[in-house]
Amino acid sequence: MKDFKKNSIKTTPSVWEWNKIGKVSIQESNDPLVSVSYIPEKLIVSPQYFIQNIPGALPDLYIRNQVQHKLIEAARLLPNGYKFVVFDGWRSIKTQKALFDKMKDFVKRDHPNFTKEETLRATLRIVALPSTDIKKPSPHNTGGSIDLSIANNSGRLLDMGGPFDDIKETAKTVFYENRSKANTKEAVHVQENRRFLYNVMTRVGFTNYIEEWWHFDYGNQNWAYNKGTEHAIFGATKPLFPWV
Repeated sequence: MKDFKKNSIKTTPSVWEWNKIGKVSIQESNDPLVSVSYIPEKLIVSPQYFIQNIPGALPDLYIRNQVQHKLIEAARLLPNGYKFVVFDGWRSIKTQKALFDKMKDFVKRDHPNFTKEETLRATLRIVALPSTDIKKPSPHNTGGSIDLSIANNSGRLLDMGGPFDDIKETAKTVFYENRSKANTKEAVHVQENRRFLYNVMTRVGFTNYIEEWWHFDYGNQNWAYNKGTEHAIFGATKPLFPWV
């Protein structure tokens, strides 16, 4: 754990370009979605959008089978008694749209003088477009995105300097890598916790979304863009239920 906390966070790219990400080709692997709840010894499932009654959110969380395997691999790197706390995985377009609209309203409230372009740009910093375009799906709609943190062996979330879905500038993954920001004992503690999460996840192949310390990707266009791979392996998908 000490090594993970010691290694600084090196997120790339420094600027997130959605237009370029949407041009990454997808060669769908047809990897199925699986429930996160089936591995309780390593994960705590906390479906935040269902808890908050966001339209379209489900009481269980789903991710691609390969993502689950990677997550288990990452969980093995945690100290005894520590667990991942998963807030969100696969996300329906209905939920994506509800979150996008809410964030857009927040931006308009806080920045009434913004132009439409400025409002959209600020909204996209936190919430992706609710896209139905099969060539550029919303990241969470692929089942390749996962939002999570870590709980210690006392069942307490590690201090990450702000909550899940925090919209402040401090939510940027590398915020506390700046020496002027990590200038107190508390800030250094947050820096170490973010490094811990980031390094554990990236060690097994995940990539991070630079605006959110909690968001990681595997297999989708975000991941391919960050990794510089030729194509993504996950496009839009949905859970398959026999009675729906």
